[in-house]
Amino acid sequence: METGTVTEPAPAPVDPPAEEQPPVEATPTETIPTEVTPTEGAPTEEAPAAEAPAEEAPAAEAPAEEAPTEEAPAAPENIGLPAVEGDPVVGGSLSSTGGQWTGAGWIKYSWIIDGVPSQTAGHAIGEADILQILPAMAGKSIQLTVVASPDAQTPGTEVSALPVTVRPAAFTGVAWSNLVTGRPAVGQELSLSAPQWDNSASHGTLAYQWFRGAVAIPSATASRYTVTAADVGQKLWGKVTLSAPGFSSVELASAQVTGVIATFVTAPVPTVSGTARVGQLQTANAGTWAPSGAALSYQWYRGTAAITGAVGRTYTTTAADYGKALKVRVRATKAGFATVDRYSAARTIYAGTIVATRSLRVTGVHRYGQTLGIYQGWTSGVTIKYQWYRNGVAIRGGTGPALYLSSGYIGSRVNVKVTVSKAGYTTRSSTTAAVTVGKALITLKTAPRISGATSLGSTLTANVGTYSPAPAAYAYQWYRNGAAISGAIYRTYRLTAADNGRSMTVRVSARLAYYDIRVTMSAALKLPVWAVTVLRGDGIYRVGTQIKPGLYKSTGGSFCYWARLSGFSGNLDDINANDIVTGITYVQILPGDVGFESDGCGAWTTVPSTGARATQISKDGIYRVGIDILPGTYYGTSRGSSCYWTTLSGFSGSFDEIYDNYYGSARIIVTIPSWARGFEVSGCGTLTRG
Repeated sequence: METGTVTEPAPAPVDPPAEEQPPVEATPTETIPTEVTPTEGAPTEEAPAAEAPAEEAPAAEAPAEEAPTEEAPAAPENIGLPAVEGDPVVGGSLSSTGGQWTGAGWIKYSWIIDGVPSQTAGHAIGEADILQILPAMAGKSIQLTVVASPDAQTPGTEVSALPVTVRPAAFTGVAWSNLVTGRPAVGQELSLSAPQWDNSASHGTLAYQWFRGAVAIPSATASRYTVTAADVGQKLWGKVTLSAPGFSSVELASAQVTGVIATFVTAPVPTVSGTARVGQLQTANAGTWAPSGAALSYQWYRGTAAITGAVGRTYTTTAADYGKALKVRVRATKAGFATVDRYSAARTIYAGTIVATRSLRVTGVHRYGQTLGIYQGWTSGVTIKYQWYRNGVAIRGGTGPALYLSSGYIGSRVNVKVTVSKAGYTTRSSTTAAVTVGKALITLKTAPRISGATSLGSTLTANVGTYSPAPAAYAYQWYRNGAAISGAIYRTYRLTAADNGRSMTVRVSARLAYYDIRVTMSAALKLPVWAVTVLRGDGIYRVGTQIKPGLYKSTGGSFCYWARLSGFSGNLDDINANDIVTGITYVQILPGDVGFESDGCGAWTTVPSTGARATQISKDGIYRVGIDILPGTYYGTSRGSSCYWTTLSGFSGSFDEIYDNYYGSARIIVTIPSWARGFEVSGCGTLTRG
């Protein structure tokens, strides 16, 4: 691996006399070829032959004696390029002793990852430098550059080794049973076991995907999967993907199973409730079918004949049923399941009793402060008695058709027993189901809302809204984009950088004794995007790592130079676009740009979505039309003859983006069209929209 490039050594500190320039330019130490082998250093021994012209010109020796600092140490000479040792794989390491040199006592090592310096260290000659290969380096190019010098303070000679590419690590010791566990019937659960591997990847993760044939099943991304009706007759299987940072992923496919029609696990025999007399309501109780989700249909029979139209869960007996055997059929259907019929036992219908014309039930809301009543209907001429119960115990005095729920009933289960009698009829009693009495409800009249300025550092206030009755206390929780903000539990909240461009909401919990807590979320308050500084100071920056493509705004300067670059060689051909501006400016950095240069422009920030929408322009610079300034006709009355303006279709600096421009007297009238994106002005004084 002793191959690479050699960079020209640092020049000697003293320039030779003018007549000696040709010999110096010809010495091999001034220009070293790109590829060097140990034998290629031999030409440096011929340097003394180039000194003969100096002896023939005594008059030129006097200036050389005036520079006593000429005798600086000779730049080290590379006689063996640095070799990078080690396997370039994640988890391993690379090392180098810097190559072979003459005249060197110190070596500075620079490890460069995909063109970005990552690790720099200096060592005495012969000492190795080591780079640990991290998961983030997988697939990236690593190149070692060393600078050899006599000591740590003296400039030296730079050489580079050939780059190496880091390979991802591989999982080892992977073991897995590809069996699918479970019966592949509709409604049943299938599962896959988790693969095992050694500790080669301590942070490995598993991802699952179930397939129906060759098609991935949407949302079936867990180790378990419940078979559906769509899976009947289909091949079902799962794929497990093992991955970890810096490791090559491993995909494992399970065995295939075929989905089949299921049968109901529980198919109970239905029962019929209700009095077996003419005129009484008969109710079919289907029982609990398993699995759940079955569609149940009913058909009532008189003897063996189906009763026309009697296809509901309930049926009221008629005179035609007297003395007959009554039964009901329950039919269960479900997609992917076999249809099942179950019949109740037959019951004989006897003579009638008192008829309930309405289903007995309790009316009103079972909450504190409410009054309960009874909804009922019976055969005319009956006598009705009531008894209310609390937790199964008769309530003293609770013998009327209504019951007021005081605070003492909160948490109790309340029901009523109704006894109906009539001479010549069998007395009958009906009891309602017990219902738990809850707290009262707070009624929301106007919803909570957020008020306050929306700038960074401003304070937002939760306006609680109005309620009936008025709550005694409130609790708060602030949210950012729907996520609760830790510690933000007060009525006010101060905006931080984390809230930039987010939607803010507040949850208000209203409280009052004997009332349920009323929780209400305010409407969302969308915050504007605040400007964020991304670059500070002059310099050249790499696009993609130090600054992302996008639209940026400078803080301004009296002489601002910027350039979008395609490379870093310093050639004019590397300039995609550039400009010299005064004042605030905008620049659109494109995805194809490699670098960005800024000089005298101040800091660069992201661009907020809003602006001043001004109708007067008093400072030089570039403005966004419709955001910073409004379109329209502007008038300038200043003196001067160096007024320049231009309308722009973009901010990349391309000449193609200049729609129209002007240079001349500052006494001007200019119309800024609404479709223009930008307007640049310089030396025109104040422009006012008419």
